[in-house]
Amino acid sequence: MIEWVTEVERFTALADEWERLLPDDSTPFDLHHWYASWWEAFGAPYELAVCTVRRDGELAAAFPLARDGEALIPLSNDQGSYFRPLARDEAAMEELVDAVLERMPAPFELDGLPAEDPSVAGLRGGSRRAGMFALVEPAYASPIVATDGDYEQWKKEKKSGWGAPLERFGRKMGRDFEAEFSIVEAPADLEAELTDGFRVEASGWKGKAGTAIVSSPQNEAFYRVLARAFDAHDELRLSRVTLDGRLAAFDYCLLHRKRLYLLKTAFDEDFRKLAPGLVMRLFTVQRCFELGLDAHDLTGTESEWKMKFATTVRPHVTLRTYNRSGAFAYAYRSALRPRLKRVYRRLRPQEA
Repeated sequence: MIEWVTEVERFTALADEWERLLPDDSTPFDLHHWYASWWEAFGAPYELAVCTVRRDGELAAAFPLARDGEALIPLSNDQGSYFRPLARDEAAMEELVDAVLERMPAPFELDGLPAEDPSVAGLRGGSRRAGMFALVEPAYASPIVATDGDYEQWKKEKKSGWGAPLERFGRKMGRDFEAEFSIVEAPADLEAELTDGFRVEASGWKGKAGTAIVSSPQNEAFYRVLARAFDAHDELRLSRVTLDGRLAAFDYCLLHRKRLYLLKTAFDEDFRKLAPGLVMRLFTVQRCFELGLDAHDLTGTESEWKMKFATTVRPHVTLRTYNRSGAFAYAYRSALRPRLKRVYRRLRPQEA
């Protein structure tokens, strides 16, 4: 049975069933309280439209969506690096996708799908059944530090790529300052620690560029609501490096199923010479090994600093569906545009 959940109260009531639906490889971005927090912060312009499949009264699949005019959009934006529909099995995924595409008159776009997730094949198959074209394109790869082995071996393999003597910088902090290191800890004073961390993030280039959390009231609301929700489930972890009473580096992470997911990180640029952000990352990785976690997931894209620590990556894709009237757009993106790019690269003057 298909049920479209359009009322917040009904969506809230799904929390326990939603948790039972989670696959073995679930992430914080799959959790009901992630989507509830997202909706509280960002949902105002939209209408809730969560598609669910039920079997014998039990939740068997869920697609967290909203309606924006005629279009269906995911409950996701650039504040999350991972999105996918959930289903108990292939048949439930098929029923879920068919129900969504039946309601979707316009082109449909999903960003952040894990490339190897069964939902990608499910969405492709559903598109064919609906007489649509589906195009899957590489989007980005999220760096991951595997921490289920030996810390010293990991350090031996990665140390030459750090680009700075991070261990020595850490010792120097202890000598030259009254230094405090709180690494991968539940918050003692949640609101105060968030305020302090958000202030540091906004003090540097992110504040100048307008991309800091506090640069957007919606984003700040989201990260505060999210922190409260995950703290209530004992899944919020913060890291702090304090030098002479001043916050020098800050991490906002989520802990789920033996993996630590980095959402936001920041450092005070006045301490740049000591690389406090990288020192904190090294201590965080070490702490993950000590805690027996499987991985420290750095999320987002393959930025240079993340790859100093990462041992692998998780590729993500963007999936777009096109109806018959969008055949030209599909042909352009799937065939013509890649060919034009190759021709441009061949004809472009080579640099000396």
